Amino acid sequence: MINELDLEKKKEATYAKLTNFKNLPSIPKVLFDVTKLLNSPSATTLKLAELISKDTGLTTKVLAVANSPLYGIKRKVSSIEFAIIVLGQQEVKDVVTAISLADSFRLAPSPNFSPIEFWVHSMVAGAAAKNITQNLGFTFGSDAFVAGILHDMGILVIYNFMNKEYEAIYKIAAEKHLPLIEAEKQILGITHQEIGKFLAERWNLPVQLCDTLNYHHTPSLSTYKELTSIIHLVDYMTFKLESGKLSWDSEVPLDPIVKEVLKFKSDEEIDSFIEEYRELFDLTASSLSI
Repeated sequence: MINELDLEKKKEATYAKLTNFKNLPSIPKVLFDVTKLLNSPSATTLKLAELISKDTGLTTKVLAVANSPLYGIKRKVSSIEFAIIVLGQQEVKDVVTAISLADSFRLAPSPNFSPIEFWVHSMVAGAAAKNITQNLGFTFGSDAFVAGILHDMGILVIYNFMNKEYEAIYKIAAEKHLPLIEAEKQILGITHQEIGKFLAERWNLPVQLCDTLNYHHTPSLSTYKELTSIIHLVDYMTFKLESGKLSWDSEVPLDPIVKEVLKFKSDEEIDSFIEEYRELFDLTASSLSI
């Protein structure tokens, strides 16, 4: 077991690395341009659609999410323009925000990392978080979508910019039979949660979103417990239902506070609620494997 002094030293060293990285992703240009357009009095559905459609990769992913069963649109969305009409400019902006930020990393696969698995997990989490938010009667649907997609961004930072440490995390997890999140702490002094928060703050994302990324495995510690509990539940559901799951989340238990915060009457009710989503998760994971 690592002692507290060593843990603190590793934590300081990791934050020093993060602060000194010159090539961490910045806000994507398409997001800057979309925000600028929507702040202009001349913004129209056609102009917004034309702007987003210039990026074919982004367009493909926006349409894939809009048409995923968990996202909940009943009609086929075949164009960005129609997506804007159905969803509204603000929600489309939120979708573009989440996808463009998640896509700002350029990642190659390795034996311990699959970009496709990560993409599907993130998008299932985003769509499910939006759906479950509405299902449970909360009003932060698009915020939940963004938080769901971005909740594991810290893993991408470790993989992309601290790859030696990333491989060491997998090695120590296997050798000591640890959950990966515990192995993170032993190697880095912090976990992908704190690193995700660091990146979100660098992107000037809202405080609620930064807090959710920081505590999505431990919502009992969060200031914004409702949103964080939903992201935590969705993360747990991907593994429980084996749809859109990420190996990083194995052995991570459900925080008991979820029952209280999301007003479930019993553990059995939570289990039943999760099971009701099995088909939707399966269909959505399949539809997003682009």
